[in-house]
Amino acid sequence: MTVNSNPKLTVTHKFATVMISMSLIIAMMQPASAAIEIDETDFGPSYNTMVVDTVAGKPLQLVTAVAGTIAYVVSLPFSLIGGNAEQAQQKLFVEPWDAMARCLGCTVAEDNYYKSQVVDDNVVRIVVDRPSEILINTNDYVIVTP
Repeated sequence: MTVNSNPKLTVTHKFATVMISMSLIIAMMQPASAAIEIDETDFGPSYNTMVVDTVAGKPLQLVTAVAGTIAYVVSLPFSLIGGNAEQAQQKLFVEPWDAMARCLGCTVAEDNYYKSQVVDDNVVRIVVDRPSEILINTNDYVIVTP
């Protein structure tokens, strides 16, 4: 049995396959190279996220924080023996209660942004070399000598 192949058809078929493949690759890369614009007027929690956070998020965070506190107290003897009591405290006690302090309906990034924008009149901020800063609390006794 012999197979007759048309070399012209084979080259055309290969060329078409390569062109279609390259077109698909370029089309898939297009969204990845697009710039992301942030609409600052729409930044922050919306009505819907606040309602969901009020009805479901904060009560679940409270349950998680209380359960984490109980788990920390129960695991404390074992954590002390294992030498990781500080890590257990951070994960089981501190982090769940810190999550309760997040603003209503905010993501972690939004909450960090809002907290960074709070102005404290008692703190002097000196920018040394971006992003390095020196923060001086003016409630403290500070002596600066040249």
